[in-house]
Amino acid sequence: MEDLAAPAYLIDKDGRFCWLNRACIETFGDLRGQSFVDHVVPEHRQRGRTNYARKVVGNSTTIFDIDVLDGSGERITIRVTSAPLRQNGKVVGVFGLAVPVAQATVPAGSALDDLTPRQQEVLRLLAEGLETPEIAKRLGVADETARNHIRALLRATGAHSRLEVVLMGLRHGLVSPDTT
Repeated sequence: MEDLAAPAYLIDKDGRFCWLNRACIETFGDLRGQSFVDHVVPEHRQRGRTNYARKVVGNSTTIFDIDVLDGSGERITIRVTSAPLRQNGKVVGVFGLAVPVAQATVPAGSALDDLTPRQQEVLRLLAEGLETPEIAKRLGVADETARNHIRALLRATGAHSRLEVVLMGLRHGLVSPDTT
């Protein structure tokens, strides 16, 4: 994860940054050991705390926009996608990606332009944080068929993971940041 181009981070159960990849340090500075909420603008701190609390109690992935301070103290809007980090079944923190919204665009001619209606539907369900059995149930198909739809979506977009394809969908505007 160190080589991801998107800023990635881990926050421990006390709300402190405990790991940042290079892209995160380049964008926001070295925040290890600092409270995440100290870097959120005051009017968005409650949103940050609420989304963090959802993860600590084990709820699913959320995607939302929030204003923070970058490494030079400038206010920027980031699109955050985060999920509970579990060890031996217990939530031990939160893993997330924080992409500056100005970078959250996809150039014209994207692979997402040619998605079938079913692939678009699967993308939206993945963005909701649904697992394969839940997607199968929503689509009214077998689990293996849902897996095939997910594989086809990943193949069509060139994405290597569910998270990556959801981020692509966010950047392209096919998925709303409010989809949780």
